[in-house]
Amino acid sequence: MWELGILELLIAFFLLLPLIRPFIKGLWPMDGLAALPLLALGVAAGLFPAYGIRPECFPLILYVIIANIANLPALGAVFRHLKNDDFRDRGLFSTGLLVSLLIAVTALAFYFVPAFDMRMADSGVRTALVQDTGRNVNGRPVQLFLRIYEPDMGSEVPEKRALMVLIPPAAGSLMTVDRLCGELSRRGFTVLTYSRKGIDSPAIGDTRKKLPLSPARNMRLLRIILQGTEWAAANKLGRALEEERKRDLLFLLGNLPLIDMDREQVFIAGFGAGGAAAIILTASPGFAAAHPAVQGIIGLECPILSSLEQEPVKSLGVSREEAGWLRFFWANLGNRFANLRPGRVKGIENPPLPEVPAFYILSDRALYAQRRGNRYMSILESFRMGTSPAALAIVPGAGPLDYSDVPEKYPLLSLLFSGDAEPVWTREDYLGGTASLIINFAAALSPDRPVFNRTVLDRSISIDTNRAWNLTAPGYILGL
Repeated sequence: MWELGILELLIAFFLLLPLIRPFIKGLWPMDGLAALPLLALGVAAGLFPAYGIRPECFPLILYVIIANIANLPALGAVFRHLKNDDFRDRGLFSTGLLVSLLIAVTALAFYFVPAFDMRMADSGVRTALVQDTGRNVNGRPVQLFLRIYEPDMGSEVPEKRALMVLIPPAAGSLMTVDRLCGELSRRGFTVLTYSRKGIDSPAIGDTRKKLPLSPARNMRLLRIILQGTEWAAANKLGRALEEERKRDLLFLLGNLPLIDMDREQVFIAGFGAGGAAAIILTASPGFAAAHPAVQGIIGLECPILSSLEQEPVKSLGVSREEAGWLRFFWANLGNRFANLRPGRVKGIENPPLPEVPAFYILSDRALYAQRRGNRYMSILESFRMGTSPAALAIVPGAGPLDYSDVPEKYPLLSLLFSGDAEPVWTREDYLGGTASLIINFAAALSPDRPVFNRTVLDRSISIDTNRAWNLTAPGYILGL
């Protein structure tokens, strides 16, 4: 995305010229320079519509906004055709500080520009729109915008490819899994993924138009991510999101023939609420018998919010007859005030136990008790207590966002939410490494299928299995 870097440098150039004007006499007569910060603001305003949310640009855009506010008197003088030489009063120290800050925010934005085009893949991808008429939102059937990755690879891939149903994270949606889906499809899977308006931020329509969430829904999604494992109100929102993902998945599994996706071997992978939904759904009694084609599930950074127990609402504990009206009044008043306090999540209740083999891929934060908290306890308990074979993979240095396109597309986010250990993968390794872990797990379940060619991975990657694991040795998932 070199053009994004050029625009960032152009913004910096428009801001730099008015800053250094006091020290270059040739610029003194150029009163029009006062309009350059406004031009920089216009360019900055077009970055997000053109390139999506770019966190590394936030400091630069904040600088542009502040610069324009400070530049209002000079800009007003230009529009009124008045002479303004106030810029000459600016000292060397203040100018040096402002220029240094501009260089810093520009360098931050420029350094974290992705090295490749951010546009969604076109080759080997087809799109479709399906409607779940059994559910309605605002009087309309629920619409799922599908993307199906199945590149033409000639004779290299057998005719019958296994199907991977991949549920993206709600935050970032298809933008954060597009390249991962492509990588999985090149290695032998047909990949079916989707987005949904009102749930995903953003949804990608059948015309590839981005359908953003409203600010209120985005804030709700942020609460789920940041507070869903700690606070009862956010946990309740997260449970509702998991339920919607579960119903989406159930609909897709029941309608594969209608979208030309009839497969004998199906795997399900999910991020966040999608992974939790896959675990909850496959733990439903009778699921394996009703869906024999589903061979296994993969949960990537997917705390199961529905299995976290919330603090109960405080009850009064006495009746009016027992306490008398005055004591009852004060007790009832105190109880009401106590229940106004935000409730917390206090532990785990009934972790779901999938009926099919499961593979959990987690950040290395799950290794450390002080970082684990409620975020990982639900998934670790489901793994430990599972009655079907389950494996757990933790890559040293991997953060909560790294098993996706994020390290390459949003490198600053990957850095800010990095893992705790010394990393064994570089930023460019995560995409192929995550695909290799998934492929190797699928190969462990189907060692007789030549389509799943394993890849040898770093031995320092932690692979653990539960007591029900009766398949290959754990090292098999590392390609050993």
